[in-house]
Amino acid sequence: MHFGANMSSTQGSEPSHEDHMERPDTRRRWEALGWGVPIPTTRTALPERHYLDLSPLGMHEEQRARLNRAFTCFTCELFIHFEGYVIAYLERYPGKIRGLSRPMVQRFIHEEQIHSEMFRKLLHHLDPVRYPEEQALLRYLRWEATDDLALRVAPVGAFFLLAWLFEEITLFVPQVIDEARESCDPLVVGVMRLHAREELPHVALDGLVLAHLVREIPRWQAAMHTALALPLLAYVDRKVRGAWKRLVDEESSRLGLTERQRKGLLHRGPSWSDRLGMASFTEKLQESELPGAKLVGWVLRQELRRHG
Repeated sequence: MHFGANMSSTQGSEPSHEDHMERPDTRRRWEALGWGVPIPTTRTALPERHYLDLSPLGMHEEQRARLNRAFTCFTCELFIHFEGYVIAYLERYPGKIRGLSRPMVQRFIHEEQIHSEMFRKLLHHLDPVRYPEEQALLRYLRWEATDDLALRVAPVGAFFLLAWLFEEITLFVPQVIDEARESCDPLVVGVMRLHAREELPHVALDGLVLAHLVREIPRWQAAMHTALALPLLAYVDRKVRGAWKRLVDEESSRLGLTERQRKGLLHRGPSWSDRLGMASFTEKLQESELPGAKLVGWVLRQELRRHG
């Protein structure tokens, strides 16, 4: 069956999930990055076009630099929040998950916990005033009771399909960086590259869970799991939009932006890695034998077309 185990060839050759699960000391790879070098406040952290080209909005260089830093912090918060979903689901509902051994699940949790920790560390490096310590509360994406409810009611197929989508998007962040790598901060580049490399086998694990599910339950039931990924995605999308609005309102006030500039930021559409990851994901769904996959792919393609 064609699920998440078949990776995009554009991402290069990677080890299988079994090889990855046996690798020791994930933390050592992260600690080897250049954490001792401060990130200059004037340095671009991620390519500006990752979210949107600010040049038509008539902002001066200092405003653009500050927004670039804020947008990169938002990206870190997104990763922390989404990995929090995976950690919580794996820890709270192990009985729902078939197709993964207990050591594989524990490694999955361990790696996501380290990713979350390292993105918090990066937040502190990016903006030590707003994130005064490495365990500071997130500013824009806070865990709420509705997140607990969403996880509790999410069927395993819906959850792991959505996890696959988010991880697929992650794989394309280095590709976006490569288009302007010389202008990006080396620590941010290193973090995003290592994160994508370690998320790649997680996509394979998502695929194992989905493949096992299809073998164990009737096709109509598997199709329902798949279809229920759409309301779960709608919930997450609404939460992210609310968090983005908080960022835009805060930065507009701090930087003295005009109403036109504020609206330009607010209605940005999907990020560049979102677009690339969604396109890759929908192509894989088109070839998939997962019941209901083509419906989800069609909905996502319509969303991409809506944003050009």
